Amino acid sequence: MKHLHIIIYIGVLTMALWLASCNGCDGGDDGQAPKMEAVVLSSIKQKADLVTTEVRVRKLAIYDSSKHEKFELKDPRTWKYGERKCIVPVDVTIKYGYDLRDLTTDDVKLTDDSTAIVILLPEPKVIDAGYEAKVDENAVVRMSSGLRDKISHEEVDRLMEMTYQAVMKEDFSKMVGNDLENNAKVVFTSIVKSAGIKNVEVIVVSKEKGVRV
Repeated sequence: MKHLHIIIYIGVLTMALWLASCNGCDGGDDGQAPKMEAVVLSSIKQKADLVTTEVRVRKLAIYDSSKHEKFELKDPRTWKYGERKCIVPVDVTIKYGYDLRDLTTDDVKLTDDSTAIVILLPEPKVIDAGYEAKVDENAVVRMSSGLRDKISHEEVDRLMEMTYQAVMKEDFSKMVGNDLENNAKVVFTSIVKSAGIKNVEVIVVSKEKGVRV
């Protein structure tokens, strides 16, 4: 009888261990493999923070003392000689693109047929405007009639700053066209492949365009 008790005890202990090891084996969340969307998003955030392109803009700032508004941006071919004029070529360079830290799980979607990963891109923005506007002093044209003084360096600096502020109000998305999205696709495709996900197309699309999956 004592021997039987030992067998029963061993049997109960074995069953308890088996149940513990199979806890959640009925399809609960615990122990499940992470979804492909979560894997892709995690890989993106581990390997990249930004997708950017460099935008270079050249503007010709015109100072014309004969006009009430002294500053304007225009084609110099329309310029006519006046009392006191100055043409200042201003170069502005910025970094424009996507901040991938803005991506969420809702922005990474697997198509119904599982053949493609669709990544909804965040709103593009100026990432780095730290580049100061630059003026090529050798290209500055100063002209004055009569005894009027030529434009001073201080006035040129003011024109440069006004030009920079005007450039920063422009729509850079029109300047870069599809280049930014193409750069993003190259980056994301490389990251998806490095995560071991193969035979899946990577599609990138801006949020405002939307996509149905």
